[in-house]
Amino acid sequence: MADASGTHPGRMATLAFCLSLALVACTPGQSAAQVMIVCAELADSERTRAVVESDAADGSITHFEIVTPEFLWEAPGQRETPRFPAGRSDVSPDLAGRAQLRLEAVRDAAGEVRIIDFGVRTPDALELEGLRGSLVLHESFQNQRALASLFYAASGNLVSVTALECRRFPAPAAAPPG
Repeated sequence: MADASGTHPGRMATLAFCLSLALVACTPGQSAAQVMIVCAELADSERTRAVVESDAADGSITHFEIVTPEFLWEAPGQRETPRFPAGRSDVSPDLAGRAQLRLEAVRDAAGEVRIIDFGVRTPDALELEGLRGSLVLHESFQNQRALASLFYAASGNLVSVTALECRRFPAPAAAPPG
């Protein structure tokens, strides 16, 4: 809904989030072959639910976050917001590269990520006990978009399945040395 100035605060926040993620993908020291996938709810494109970064050169998942509206994660340094108390957020920490979490990517014949399967190795390995699930891209990217779904479950009968639309953002080409 537009405010008095005619802008859409939710859309502006989503745009700012995506731009900040794009800047992170371009920071010095990161591979120029980074690919970012941002998935939002199909019913509400302003609600991001998963962010994935992968290294196109070796296919590894270098960053993986999910948004869990049903669970607030510890977020040290996070300021209080209208939605969250200080130090809490519904955005998970980066789940890639954690020894206590199994994270596997399944790729199609063209080398594109189609399934990211994740789960804790022991039930209490993460703050959200028993976390396990999958992000599934149900089609190849067309015009940098693809339909997907996010499923996750955790202890305490937490089960979530969400239809998504994912957008792929190839990292910009590295600047020539000079």
